[in-house]
Amino acid sequence: MADFTAEDAERAFLDAYNMPTGMPKHEALERAARMSDALGHLPLGVSCRIAMIDSAYYLARYDLMLAPFAWARAAEEKDPEAFNDYEVHSLNWSHKWIATGLRRDPRFSLEQLRGVIEQLADRYGRLGFSAQPVHGARAELAYHVGDMTGLAEHLGRYLATESGPMADCDACVVEEQVWMLARLGRHHEAAAHGWEGLSGETGCATQPQGILSALLWPLLEIGDTERAAHAHTTAYRLIKDDEITSYVHEHIRFCALTGNVSRGEDILRRSLHKVTAKQLPADEMSFAECASVLLQRIKPDVVFDVPGVGRLTAAELLDRLVDRAVELAEAFDARNGTPVWTDRVTKSLEQKDYPHVELAVPAAPAVPAAEEPVVSGDPVEIAESMVALYEQGEFVKARRMLDSLPADMDSLLPPDLAAHAGIRRMTTGLVPFDPAVFEELLPALPADLALRYQARLAIGLEGGLELAEKCLAEATSDHTRTIAALTLAELHDDNQAHDRASELLALASSWDVPELRGRVAVESAEHLARQQDLDGAYAAVVSVMAGDLQPNARFEGYRLRLRLETLLRRAPEAVATAREFVAAFPLPESAETRWYQVAAIQELDQEGACLGDLREAVAVSRVHLSDGHTAHFCFALSGGYVQTDRFVEAAEVLEESLRLLQPGQDDLRLQVVFRLGQVCRKLGEFPAAERHLRQAIELLPAEEVGRRAFLLDALASVQGRLDRHDEATASWRAAAALWQQEGDVSEAVGSLVELASTLPDDEVVETISAVDDAEELLALLDDPAEVTRRQAEILAIRAWVAGQTGEFSVAIQHYRDAEALVASLGDANWRVFVVLRAAQVLLNADDAPAAEAEARRAASLLGDDVQVGNVLSVLSEALRRQGKADGADPLVRELTGRLG
Repeated sequence: MADFTAEDAERAFLDAYNMPTGMPKHEALERAARMSDALGHLPLGVSCRIAMIDSAYYLARYDLMLAPFAWARAAEEKDPEAFNDYEVHSLNWSHKWIATGLRRDPRFSLEQLRGVIEQLADRYGRLGFSAQPVHGARAELAYHVGDMTGLAEHLGRYLATESGPMADCDACVVEEQVWMLARLGRHHEAAAHGWEGLSGETGCATQPQGILSALLWPLLEIGDTERAAHAHTTAYRLIKDDEITSYVHEHIRFCALTGNVSRGEDILRRSLHKVTAKQLPADEMSFAECASVLLQRIKPDVVFDVPGVGRLTAAELLDRLVDRAVELAEAFDARNGTPVWTDRVTKSLEQKDYPHVELAVPAAPAVPAAEEPVVSGDPVEIAESMVALYEQGEFVKARRMLDSLPADMDSLLPPDLAAHAGIRRMTTGLVPFDPAVFEELLPALPADLALRYQARLAIGLEGGLELAEKCLAEATSDHTRTIAALTLAELHDDNQAHDRASELLALASSWDVPELRGRVAVESAEHLARQQDLDGAYAAVVSVMAGDLQPNARFEGYRLRLRLETLLRRAPEAVATAREFVAAFPLPESAETRWYQVAAIQELDQEGACLGDLREAVAVSRVHLSDGHTAHFCFALSGGYVQTDRFVEAAEVLEESLRLLQPGQDDLRLQVVFRLGQVCRKLGEFPAAERHLRQAIELLPAEEVGRRAFLLDALASVQGRLDRHDEATASWRAAAALWQQEGDVSEAVGSLVELASTLPDDEVVETISAVDDAEELLALLDDPAEVTRRQAEILAIRAWVAGQTGEFSVAIQHYRDAEALVASLGDANWRVFVVLRAAQVLLNADDAPAAEAEARRAASLLGDDVQVGNVLSVLSEALRRQGKADGADPLVRELTGRLG
């Protein structure tokens, strides 16, 4: 006799059933199954075997299904009553999986595989199920053995056969169709069919990532790289934490063949457990093949830490995986009697790249930098040319010369030229500015040149005004006097001494230094802007830029013109000017122009319209600017993705921004994590959303009350979606208190209404408390329309509570009052919604005729088609409860027609 009871076995089964997916769960189910067998507890044994089949499916270990499936089949013949309805359905459903498992494992013969498919056809035919899954299994077998004619034939039957209760969900059927069409080379059909199949929610755990993964190849084949990028990015985000799925194999290969090797390497490193993991042979072959395609494009000496193996170079890992892919292909071919899989693996390893596919986060310049070669020759001559070119305003050519003078060669230069080179490296950002080093270098220069450098750097320094006055007084050349006068004009404008600034600009103009004429003209235009004469400044700078200018003056002219167009909210002109600005100077000198371009795009809220510009800015910054710049540009790019509803891409680029942020960028970090929290919430990634929003709250200064309230509202909504309602309640109430502290009563009411709207059905007391508190605050609102809107929201919530507690007449009266308020606001869709809520209360009160009347009234109020489906649903239910044939109802037919 067993030393355990039926209760022990049942408890063991329930404990195992509730474990997370994994081999420990499967092994626990096996132990429970053995206990049930020892007790002769057949119904429990059935439950254990059905759960084991499901467990094997989620492990992608179809080989583990065979024993429990055979046991269940035998038990079914012995005692069909031992199966409940769910278990009968599961056994019928899993028969499809057995065919899949045998096909993907060369240890089973083709005869066994064909036999299982015939058993499937017989079983489904006998039980009256659709033959669609049978045609799908036969199509897969045809492809597997290389029978492309058979694939086309069975695909035709698959497409022509209606689905049924044993067919996969509609989305999974679409995925299969896309794979089959692509295998037949019908790429346009595959792409069109798959993209259409992405519409709507499926509720399936493997979708939409399955369809998106299947779409990669047809989209690439027809040259639709934009949608291919979206398919990859969206699908991989959904599967990246799934260590079992085989979809990831295709994404590794996609990255390899589309010029995204670095991303492919990152994905491969997250998947290295698959090198030694127990998988179905077909999955192991697929991984080995796809990883090999990538490894061929990685430097041979790159090192990978392979679990269970140790450190392998890319070359060593490539050899290992190629050998394994070929070995498994040969095993399948030996089983099938064809050379198909060896040929497929060989062709895959020899496949040429597709055109580059740009992903969410640009990794390299969109256009190679047109950099001139480093200047060669005598260092003294180069240094002299560099000094002369900077003085002439030819900063692009001068920078080329400076780049050709490594700092370790300064000792070979005369002291004055070495000082010029050292100072220019600091002022151009090649090395950090060091005031002490600057002061040490000045004495090596002629006095007038030293004053010139000091005058340029006076802006922003404490005591800068006095320093610039000294430079002007002691200067011995008109060039230096002009530089000092321009600096002083800006400093006096900053101190609101505009008349003195005008005098200095007039002096600078009177000295008429040819190489500084453009700078003086641009500075005169900026002088007008600093006096808030933006239109006058804009007209002046446009006029100046119409003439010939030295490069440094043209640079400042573009900067001023772009800033003015931004301040004047002339978005089209600003976008065009920014593009001209960027194009006017070669890299690396033009890299700085990207900063001004991105700032203007953000300030004008044009990120969505300027995605291409922002992508180029990120790419250029990766090569020519700092990680901090790139982090900022990534954040700007994320705004473009958000504005165009591309939230997956937004999340990807925000995560890259977060990775690149530097110490001191605290405000940007706050913006990044807050937006990332909001985007993750939009994507349904609620744990990540909560994590980022909490970090944003921690980063936010305590005195920023309004922003903290806003963050708490966002956090509360995420906590509500995570079913942590106590925490959500606390967050919403804290937000409401902060909004009141900030003096924004409307937002405080909104927090409380949102709290009341999202509480669970059984939290009636807290719901009523929240709307009571919200209603008390309405007296503090000044805007009558706002008061009306909030009163309508509160009444609708009170009506809902009354309906929950069975006070149907009270609920109907509240909905009537809410409808009157909504009608006064002129919001047609909201009014329809309220009327339908009243109809639903009447249905709950078993008053179907009154519910029908309300539904018909809602239909008469429809202004557009947004709520047609809701009206049709309530009306049909009201008719059904009265025993009326809704198909014959004219209004039902009309609404059905409007749904299209």
